[in-house]
Amino acid sequence: MDPKTLHSFKLAGLRAGALTRAAAQNSTLVSAAIGFNSWRKNTKTKFKRFLKRLCTSSQPIIPKLRVLVHIRGGMGDVCMTRVLIRKLRQTLPQAEISFAYDIKSVVDMVFSDGLIDRFETTDYLPESFDLVLSGCHYIMYDYVNEPRIRELAPQFLPVLKQGLAVQACFKPFATYTPHLDGQLAEIAIAHGGSRITNLGWFTGLDIRQNDPAPLALDASRTENVLKKLGLADTEYITIHDGINTNTDISRGHPTRCWPRAYWQEFARLFKEHFPHVKLVQLGGSTSQVFDFADVSLVGKTAVADLPHILSRARLHVDGESGMVHLANLTQTPCVVLFGPSKAAYLGYARNTNMEAPFCGGCMNIHKHWMTQCILGYPPEKQCLASITPQEVLRAVTSKLY
Repeated sequence: MDPKTLHSFKLAGLRAGALTRAAAQNSTLVSAAIGFNSWRKNTKTKFKRFLKRLCTSSQPIIPKLRVLVHIRGGMGDVCMTRVLIRKLRQTLPQAEISFAYDIKSVVDMVFSDGLIDRFETTDYLPESFDLVLSGCHYIMYDYVNEPRIRELAPQFLPVLKQGLAVQACFKPFATYTPHLDGQLAEIAIAHGGSRITNLGWFTGLDIRQNDPAPLALDASRTENVLKKLGLADTEYITIHDGINTNTDISRGHPTRCWPRAYWQEFARLFKEHFPHVKLVQLGGSTSQVFDFADVSLVGKTAVADLPHILSRARLHVDGESGMVHLANLTQTPCVVLFGPSKAAYLGYARNTNMEAPFCGGCMNIHKHWMTQCILGYPPEKQCLASITPQEVLRAVTSKLY
């Protein structure tokens, strides 16, 4: 980031922080509630770490830097972090890099090629490492052992200093995560950035949205997975309804999901034009099963199999979801339907990114944005419903020919 843009970005963070504090300026009650909430979170964290220390023996000092990256969010957030890990590997080649996340199987899948040294549970002790980075859209240096960094990786100190300076201007984004993620997206877009460039801006590393971080898959494993699923020697595209397995669908229609009737019409049109290409549906426990797909793998695949299936697909069609970010690691092109989230923030240049012509862009405006339209539109009139099956077919056709 050039110095002028960097200064503007930092000022935007300070301005947003001032707005979040405005409600407390003239209200002792609001100010006290915010302070208590912060105290409660910090106390809970400190107590957990205290108990952890009682049960943990001291680690031996090793002659290499210990780095931990702790990512919150969904599978897509873990996928996007491969770029950060790759850059850390280049910048700190001798470091031991660990990765903490809620679900080990997701980490094992995204880093199956050995890019990280080991998986770590999320109840880790920060002081067991020399450098801890944590977060999601906003990532921060959560713990820094500067003497060890100065001794083992002095070339990293300017990077660290720049990252900390930017983080200092965005402190409320850590306090009120994920509620300010949408605002952070707007700030990033306004400064020519994106979800992945945030990883660089907040750490001081040089990271860009379309930097490659491909997943190196074992070809024989891929063949075995496809044979097991009956997809070997088969031409196919994959589809996914855009839903995150953590989404509580009891609250309403997931706003990042294209209506089922649209998927069905797209499938009909697709088979008319490409009768020899199979439609293979992917999805987890909360995905609806499309009985009009040639092959439905919803709930039938191990997490570890997903990149192998995507890697051999001619194309992946989806709402903006973790599956799209995983497909990006396999270098499979996608047609992506954007509604609440913005293509400028989360899209990749290799893909065809289709933004809803009606409304959209409401990511994180309220707590239940993934399942409730903030303007109250029913599913058939929400933003994604303004993208027609015919338009998606044209985008798919242009990718396949």
